[in-house]
Amino acid sequence: MKKLMNFVTPLVLITALLLPACSSSSRYEPSGNPLLDLRNPELLERDRIAAARAAWAEVEQGVRDRERTRYALKNLAWSGATERELRLVVLDLLLSDTSEQGGEDSRSMARLILPNEREPEAVRIIAYHAVEFGWDDLIPAFVRSLSRHNPDIPDRQRPEYAAIQRLSNTQAIEQVVFDVFLNPSRGLGTDQERAVLRTSERTRDDAWGLLGRLDPTGSIRVGFLESAALRLEEVDEGSRELLMDLRAAQNDLGVLPDTSMEIAWLRSLRRHENQRDNEQNKAWWAQTTDAVNALSPDQRDGLRIRHLEPIRWAHQNRQTWFTLDQEAMYGLLSTRLRGRVVHKRKSEKGEPPRQERLGDWSGLLCWGDLLTILVVDEAITSTAVQEQLFKQRALDKKDTSTEYGGIIETDPDSRWRAVLFRPRQRDRISDQRFVASDDMFRFSDRALAHYHFHADKRNNTGYAGPSIQDLQNAATSQRTSVVLTSMGSDELNVDVYFGLGVVVDLGVILGSGD
Repeated sequence: MKKLMNFVTPLVLITALLLPACSSSSRYEPSGNPLLDLRNPELLERDRIAAARAAWAEVEQGVRDRERTRYALKNLAWSGATERELRLVVLDLLLSDTSEQGGEDSRSMARLILPNEREPEAVRIIAYHAVEFGWDDLIPAFVRSLSRHNPDIPDRQRPEYAAIQRLSNTQAIEQVVFDVFLNPSRGLGTDQERAVLRTSERTRDDAWGLLGRLDPTGSIRVGFLESAALRLEEVDEGSRELLMDLRAAQNDLGVLPDTSMEIAWLRSLRRHENQRDNEQNKAWWAQTTDAVNALSPDQRDGLRIRHLEPIRWAHQNRQTWFTLDQEAMYGLLSTRLRGRVVHKRKSEKGEPPRQERLGDWSGLLCWGDLLTILVVDEAITSTAVQEQLFKQRALDKKDTSTEYGGIIETDPDSRWRAVLFRPRQRDRISDQRFVASDDMFRFSDRALAHYHFHADKRNNTGYAGPSIQDLQNAATSQRTSVVLTSMGSDELNVDVYFGLGVVVDLGVILGSGD
């Protein structure tokens, strides 16, 4: 097999390097029948690999049935129980098939595997063969694979990135990904229409999420959106509506979503399934547009969807804050938090010491972040919210099947309230875990923040703050989040967190005891 790309190591060499790690003894011996040995999980992995190679060699010699052999190999390629090196070998053998029928089957298999494949070497093998055979209709699948962020490997060094470039004739990758966003159904058949529509929507969302990573400032995406509006008739029908929503978000509110969950948030803001909520969202959008238009260019820098409700509320209730630049806003918030006791969460294994003071993040917070923290503190320190939170904590303590949580929002009279969303039965994983329901997301379009409790013990001082999982959830959803940690019979410690790991401890609120 000729080497087509320098980002791929031929699997023959990979296997040669990995085989010494296989176990060296077994009480079972190969039978000499390649397909029988291939299917025998009691054999050593190296013997099953040898059987796979032998079976495929017989296919190429014309002495073994191709379809039957491919079926046996595909069962192993799809199974999560297949040993790693064996799976890589059978995947490589399947994708190397040069017959017309086998090639088409391999192409379809690669398209289905890529979006969810977690094994880097498997992706590398698929990338190698896709470029070898010119499977340019796999570009959307490679985009979905690349959209899954790997913090250990820069995007430009990943095989998906190289495959996209080669298959698109080295066109700028941002343009290729945007074209996938506009026409995500490329390469999909017409069978099983619902499945195709679901795949197209996921592809569209993943493509936009990848663009958010490739274009962190948003400048390239803004240019793409403006140019795409001129040729709506060329855009995939399912993308047309979303394209208009994105342009409205940029033009009216100065924000663009980065993640698939933010896209879902934007969709719901624009077209909620409930008519009453849809009307309220329209009114909210108009108020928020007025508030954003009152901001200076510096204040608008770095705005995200999560900043919009704090901006809307402050414009109606604290207009003097709009006169503050970033430095003055930081000074106001710093003064407000001065003297509050901070309870740092214990660092988890392999995690650096926690940073939970405002000063720890002074150089990383934009004006919208500072305003958001200030408004969250306004809501949390309101008497009505504190009473609601302590009542909910009491309910949480009685329910040992899950943690509780909900949303902080304003009522029709613009008063703050904490609305509880009890986890559904299927989401009750443990007393130390809160899983937000679909309903909670669906009814939090205009919410200030999501919140949940750490209340499985009477005193959770060592766990005062978001867990790593909590931080990951906030990064994915891009929601402002609050965790309330039970510190005793009449204390809750409050931490607000958002984005890529920002945590600010707002101190302790007091109740009347349990």
